[in-house]
Amino acid sequence: MLNIENKYEYLTEPDFLNFIFAPLFETQKAALAVSGGPDSMALLHLAALFAKGQEQEIELTVLTVDHGLRAAAADEAKMVEQAAKALGLDCHVLRPTDFDPQSRIQQSAREVRYQLMQQKMQELGLSQLFTAHHLDDQAETFFMRLARGSGLTGLGAMGRNSVGFGLDIVRPLLDLPKSDLVGFAQIEGIQYVQDPSNNDEKFERVRWRQALNGLQRIGLQAKNIALSARRLRRAEAALSRIAETAYGERFFIDPFGCVLFDHAVLVAEPAEISIRLLARALDDAGGASPAPEFAKIEALYDVLSMGKLHLRGQTLGGCGIRGHGDLIQVFREVGRLDDQTVTLSPGEELNWDQRFRILLAADASDVVQVRAASSITRAQFDKLLPDMNFVPMDAVRAAPLVTSGDKILALGEHVLGPNIDVFRIFGPNALT
Repeated sequence: MLNIENKYEYLTEPDFLNFIFAPLFETQKAALAVSGGPDSMALLHLAALFAKGQEQEIELTVLTVDHGLRAAAADEAKMVEQAAKALGLDCHVLRPTDFDPQSRIQQSAREVRYQLMQQKMQELGLSQLFTAHHLDDQAETFFMRLARGSGLTGLGAMGRNSVGFGLDIVRPLLDLPKSDLVGFAQIEGIQYVQDPSNNDEKFERVRWRQALNGLQRIGLQAKNIALSARRLRRAEAALSRIAETAYGERFFIDPFGCVLFDHAVLVAEPAEISIRLLARALDDAGGASPAPEFAKIEALYDVLSMGKLHLRGQTLGGCGIRGHGDLIQVFREVGRLDDQTVTLSPGEELNWDQRFRILLAADASDVVQVRAASSITRAQFDKLLPDMNFVPMDAVRAAPLVTSGDKILALGEHVLGPNIDVFRIFGPNALT
């Protein structure tokens, strides 16, 4: 790489490189997501320069995805492969099969791209992925989410470090304007490509990019948008910690997956904390159900905060919500569960509805069946577990039932026979 003397020289200074690529000091290896655009090609060259300057070997692997949506994409992937090879780095060109989205094209491409990279990284034993998201991307993301009415979590936009798609994602260029990355690539003579979809107004991000160009002319700068997003992420982290502490101390989950809490908790806490507590309760009780829209959780909070505790028929996020005196119960709706019976062989385990982990000992003499306890009656339940009559039967019927022939081996987290273990895989507390 050339020793440049210009406004972009700061990008190649060792102290700056050590700062933006600091996570590599711990892992010593990572993957680089490189599309062939100026941003990702700048990332490729800067990461290679950083690795070259270290005494300990830094193992970098380049991943590029040819979605097959444009004729030129194959040549662009080849260009990335050649550039990586010139820098002494391994490169893998990833291609999806039967990928032809008719709608949500950019979102679908993003999802399949991360899926392919996650699969390849798992194969290579890598967990950390560096991407070339930059300051302008951050501003666009902020406004796209603002347009959707996002709360703190969404308006915090992208963090420098985050977890997504089963990967540790690092964005070392997040505070750098795109213009600096393009200028650096041009002065260094780095070959790159321009994706024509980046100027296609049918895509939302492109429309926001163009709108932001106008807003910057009247004083709304990308760096200040990013600053606001960073401050919102700080506030989000603080509120999340407060909510998690309150949840751990004052919300409980019974052995059948029913979340219970006192109505007074919602009244005592600020609305923002209480809404987060409700969201967590619905997530834990709802298992594999899709998360409900945040606006619907806010509406549920409005109902509960008015003191309407004797709720009947209230549902949200695959859960039933019931008020019983001062107690609020949130439990899985049995009607939303898959009624399929799963056979478990000796030595196998099962993640059941993302709420229970069921293990059958390797030395068990026979297979067992697992299904929802939807047909169990109150009389049967009282006979099996006579000291648990405070538990709502709706929660019991939505819990896993493990049987061998006519014998019940487990109901929810209660083990009633040999060679079976059942664990909750959610929530911080349990009623015993």
